[in-house]
Amino acid sequence: MDHIRYELSQNVAVITLSRPKANAFHLPMVHEMAAAFDRASGEADAVVWYSDQPRFFSAGFDVTQVFEYDRNQLAEFLGAYSSLVGAVQTWPKPTLAALPGQTYAGGAILALACDFRIMADGPYGFALTEVNIGVNVPEHVFWLLADAVGIHRAKQMFLSGRPLMAQDALIAGLVYELAPEGQVLARSIALAQELAAKPPETYAAIKQMILGFRPAWSGPVTDVDVWFTPQALEFKRQMREKLARR
Repeated sequence: MDHIRYELSQNVAVITLSRPKANAFHLPMVHEMAAAFDRASGEADAVVWYSDQPRFFSAGFDVTQVFEYDRNQLAEFLGAYSSLVGAVQTWPKPTLAALPGQTYAGGAILALACDFRIMADGPYGFALTEVNIGVNVPEHVFWLLADAVGIHRAKQMFLSGRPLMAQDALIAGLVYELAPEGQVLARSIALAQELAAKPPETYAAIKQMILGFRPAWSGPVTDVDVWFTPQALEFKRQMREKLARR
């Protein structure tokens, strides 16, 4: 795999995002992520998502590439990513996101699909930034965030696109704990092993009960058409001009 590392630590699968410099998702990377999760589903009792990129978990979608996809390519990308997020959310065993740094947009959605999140105690933010690029997200994405921080704060985060910083994320309940930088993965693996030791059928039943209170994950994480509105097309144009000036 070019963008993913996979390791089995005892009974815990660690899927490490490894695409410089911010783990921005494009189609090949998402396919690798899905393949790694499929493998983990068959041989692990828990999964930890991690990143080896300094100061980042993930910046979300790689807009420099995703914005260049035609409708068919974009539909494939969104379908693959959404299927992965849905699989993570509904997997009956423990899932954790070990967040060593900035966690934005599509990266934040993947982290929200996990049962627990442990974040580095540092100057790092967690944000749903889709409003900044003129792309709407469906109801089930909102409820992922609302389940973690409550409806009022979720509304503020969605409408402003502003990040919730690490200390505030802990207070809000978005993350389970903060860990010193360099210890995020070890703490996440330890928690994953603790959770995996619980009666698996009971863990799965409780998780299914909790999921039943919210709309089931269905369809793509965003509709293809919203990426081709006049507003989105104008943002693409502005982004190309900005990149050309670098």
